Amino acid sequence: MISCSANDTSDLKLDQNLYENNMLQDYELFENANKLIANNQLDLALIELDKIDVLFPSTIYANKGMLLTAYIQFLKKDYEKTRAIAESYKKYYPGSKDIVYANYLDAMTYYIVIKKPEYSQKNAYEAIEKLNFILNAYPNSKYEIDVITKIQIIDNSIAHHKLSVAKFYLNKKNLNASLIYFKDIYENHSSSLSIEETLYYLTKIYKSLEEIELAKEYSAILAYNFPKSDWYKKSYNLIYDINTPTDKIDWYQKFNPIKLFINDQKEEIFEIQKID
Repeated sequence: MISCSANDTSDLKLDQNLYENNMLQDYELFENANKLIANNQLDLALIELDKIDVLFPSTIYANKGMLLTAYIQFLKKDYEKTRAIAESYKKYYPGSKDIVYANYLDAMTYYIVIKKPEYSQKNAYEAIEKLNFILNAYPNSKYEIDVITKIQIIDNSIAHHKLSVAKFYLNKKNLNASLIYFKDIYENHSSSLSIEETLYYLTKIYKSLEEIELAKEYSAILAYNFPKSDWYKKSYNLIYDINTPTDKIDWYQKFNPIKLFINDQKEEIFEIQKID
């Protein structure tokens, strides 16, 4: 097994007496480590966990200590070590009930470094793939709500990025390229916060291409889901040259617009759960 900390904290020169004269049991060392984490004494916490690994290698606290070590490395922003320990945990303890946490921590190392939507979303795609794996492989886990929330946040980020790219191509008069991105958002990110603006631009593009019925269909979806939206008002004006949309719903009902379920996770949530 990977030694929890002594070899991973190269700046610490551990006295062998720390181990030979240890009078504490594994659970006491584990408790000490948690207290030290609470006081942000992370390197000292790693020493306590290393004692468990050396002196009590086959106990449940050695198992838990490995995950707590990964969590400490995460707090230290050493995401490569976090991933390495999480992968080792999955290898050594494939049947552990806590293996979901190893996967959770692994996903969080990508989630925490997601860039703003204006930049590459490579880490966002990595994170969402790993989080979706957790949802599918470990249904009803205690991390489920947290995972779902973070997936929604990531989905908003990815959709926002695609919206920026779509508008870039639209400004360059490249309608085909912009349509690819706008339709991608509509088809794959319909619950994102970018969907209202996307539906407006789909209405606008198809109107400019003189595909009026398609333009009306996208405007109808806006009307059905966001009747008070400024984007809907603008789309209605595009089609009917009327600034104030009608209150009557019969105009869009004939298009059988779909109901969208919008998640409202606007805030970035970087709180990461700790193993019990």
